[in-house]
Amino acid sequence: MTLCLAAAWLALVVGLGGWLSQRIVTAHLITVATSAEHEAVTTARVMDRLFTEMVSVANMVAGQTQVIQLATRYRTDPPGFAELTRQQRAAQFTRDPLVRKVGDFMNALASDLRYARIYMTNMSDDTVSASNWAASDSIVGMIYSGRPYLVDALRNGKGSSFGIARLLKTPSYFVASRIDDADDMPLGSVTVKFDAPDVAPYLTGRHIALIVNRQGRVITTSSEPFMLRNVAALLPPGTVLPPDGEEGPGEPMDIHAMAGSAHADQWLIDGEPYLLRRQSLTGTPYQLFTLASLEQLAPMREQHFWAAGLVAAVGLVLILLGGQAARQMVMRRQDERYAANYDALTDLPNRRAVLTEMDRLFALAKRTQQWVLVAYIDLDEFKTINDTYGHEVGDKFLVEVGQRLSVGLRASDMLGRFGGDEFIVIGLVAPPDPNDSDEAINAMRSRIAPPLIGTYTFPGCSFDYPGASFGIVSVDPSASSPRAALKLADKLMYADKRERSAQLLRHLSAGR
Repeated sequence: MTLCLAAAWLALVVGLGGWLSQRIVTAHLITVATSAEHEAVTTARVMDRLFTEMVSVANMVAGQTQVIQLATRYRTDPPGFAELTRQQRAAQFTRDPLVRKVGDFMNALASDLRYARIYMTNMSDDTVSASNWAASDSIVGMIYSGRPYLVDALRNGKGSSFGIARLLKTPSYFVASRIDDADDMPLGSVTVKFDAPDVAPYLTGRHIALIVNRQGRVITTSSEPFMLRNVAALLPPGTVLPPDGEEGPGEPMDIHAMAGSAHADQWLIDGEPYLLRRQSLTGTPYQLFTLASLEQLAPMREQHFWAAGLVAAVGLVLILLGGQAARQMVMRRQDERYAANYDALTDLPNRRAVLTEMDRLFALAKRTQQWVLVAYIDLDEFKTINDTYGHEVGDKFLVEVGQRLSVGLRASDMLGRFGGDEFIVIGLVAPPDPNDSDEAINAMRSRIAPPLIGTYTFPGCSFDYPGASFGIVSVDPSASSPRAALKLADKLMYADKRERSAQLLRHLSAGR
């Protein structure tokens, strides 16, 4: 018998352990996926706003009056400018106060927005003015011929691309907007440059964020090892474009779909497991990849294996001793639970159980749009009974009161001893009829009040009992609470007690 039970236990641990492990791993994956999805959407909104801001700034500067005036003045380079060095061209341009004024305007704007640079280029692809016109590394006079974003801006009104800056070799984003004269003739363009390292802080979050171009190159990331690497294998099939000649595709990363994975978009990247979520960035040729690390899965499964082994071993030991102990524990807990919720004398639910049931009824009544009926019952002259016939008779009297009250209950009502000589009845009723708001209250009173009146007979004594004092309320659970309902019922009970005492005095006075 012991061997059969041990074998059954081992089979249960293996089967249940494997199932639980899979459930836990699946729940963890769902949590990670939800987190990655939320972070991807949030980060994409931030990046969309960032790129939209760059476009707006480029458009705003291109439409500025002094910029248009300067672009008109230097629409093309003067004759002989092509033979000059960059420094010589810069010297020629910066002699013009308007060049410096426009450059100062661009510098203030770039500083406020933390852009690397803002500059204006004419139709000869020559930089006429820039935010760093006064710096030693000024790009004024630099000829940017053939740059895709400048070509697109002059042709289509706007252009953008990612590239490596020629002077500082910094990976950067370039957004350009065309400058037009009053006749919509192109005069040049304004470019906003935002360095990738300055964009990276916007990619903050729990997971790794990558901004990827159409060639699969990582152009900005929150994790340095991914920067300027190629992750084209993560792009959907058929969407990868060949190199555009502007920049290289980057060194490919070792990327493989995770074998045997029941969930899509799980990848091994340079040997590390990740869950992938993609988001397109509005108005740009880029995508946002969010990589959530799955490195916890292997240790998690290993922990589950050892935990299952430990449980199996402990179970085999305890299975010999646990039966009797478990039975004793269950019996003890049942006794404790019963003692905690039932009155030892009347066998009725006690104060704690009544309050718990009231909380449940109020919650249920809110959902079902019913009202809660509460009756507070106080046994008049109970002390006199105890003093006259003894506490043993008093206890038997309380037991019989509970039995008589139970006769008048509906199946859904609950009767409890609230303490001493106080009882509570609670239940649910339909909302009151406006024409007879006390119908449910009167119905309960007629059910539970009359049975208490009459003769009580016990061994060695018998006496007539005139009844108890009642406080009955019907309350809307959305406008009241259990505590408020009890307080109101208690108040009405004391009012009933005073009225009954007054009636008794009037009756005695009339008898005299």
